[in-house]
Amino acid sequence: MPTVAKIAATAALAGTVAGAAVGVSSADPAPAGPAQRVAVIGLGGTIAGTSDRRTDLETYRPGTRPIGELVDSLRPEIGDVAAVSTEDFGQKGSGEYTVTDLYDLSQLVERRLRDHDSVVVSTGSATMEELSYFLDLTVRSPKPVVVTGAMRPWTAIGSDGPVNLYNAIRLAASNRTTCFGTVIALNDQILPARDATKTDSTRVHTFTTHEYGDLGTIDQAGIRVQRAPARVQHCDDPARWATPFDLTTIPRDTLPRVDIAHSYLDAPAEPITAAVTAGAKGIVFAGTPSPSQANAAMATKAITMVATNGYGSGSITVDPKMGVVSGGDLAPKKARLLLLLALSKTADHDQIVAWFRDHGNQQF
Repeated sequence: MPTVAKIAATAALAGTVAGAAVGVSSADPAPAGPAQRVAVIGLGGTIAGTSDRRTDLETYRPGTRPIGELVDSLRPEIGDVAAVSTEDFGQKGSGEYTVTDLYDLSQLVERRLRDHDSVVVSTGSATMEELSYFLDLTVRSPKPVVVTGAMRPWTAIGSDGPVNLYNAIRLAASNRTTCFGTVIALNDQILPARDATKTDSTRVHTFTTHEYGDLGTIDQAGIRVQRAPARVQHCDDPARWATPFDLTTIPRDTLPRVDIAHSYLDAPAEPITAAVTAGAKGIVFAGTPSPSQANAAMATKAITMVATNGYGSGSITVDPKMGVVSGGDLAPKKARLLLLLALSKTADHDQIVAWFRDHGNQQF
């Protein structure tokens, strides 16, 4: 792990981009001020949900309230933080979106960052870790992108939605995560898109990182940034900071199908062969494949296979002679997104291995 001094040095360097003040410090109590222009994009989800009774915390209709209404309910306080614009990308549960929707969302985020200082995306928690990582891999601007949501509907007693949205806008307006890529702001936590994962179906502290910890916290005293994603070290070199997955060079209709095969005792071969028959160009294994799965996968032609850890943490090492890509310690759902983006550009095994090493598992 890098030292705090090294993170501070690289983060301070990152602060030169777009006039940002990025760094590691104990707190940042001063508001950014209304001069900061933050675009808030709503996708629905629990945070925009409506319950029949204020005590209905788990039964509600997601995505029924426009994002403009949610932001307006935070006034006048939000006016002291930023000049906020709002728009709805969609109003539904996060599980109803597709990869091509994420493609469109990423391009919308890029457009808003041309005339805003940062972007906040409000969405459902079910696929938040996938949405945020897709943005992390595809958004080219180093400006802050913050994803947030809620575990309780906006209308419920004790809803976490209002404070999560307020804190996400506050974090975006602070510019503290310039060059961090996409981050998640939830439950007073700041988490990296690469490592964040949902761990509980109902509790507000559901998002965590299994091994590396939060990036920082947000509370009344201020915004605390305690560590930075590895990519921040290349903030002064846009060619190295950005990933190779520029969506302007990837046609929307060429995103390949990539499936995940979960491994378990006596897991059969049929799901593997069915996925290939259905058109899958890649298979991500979550856990060690069973003999039947391995035999079926090795019998396929022109299918890229990635091995990942299906247990929550820990890295996967693969013998290069096997022709299988190591997902490192990427979660299977994250490895799937990286693989489909990689396959949209090349089928070269060595190049895909390099991208998983250099971008999927980037280190200080």
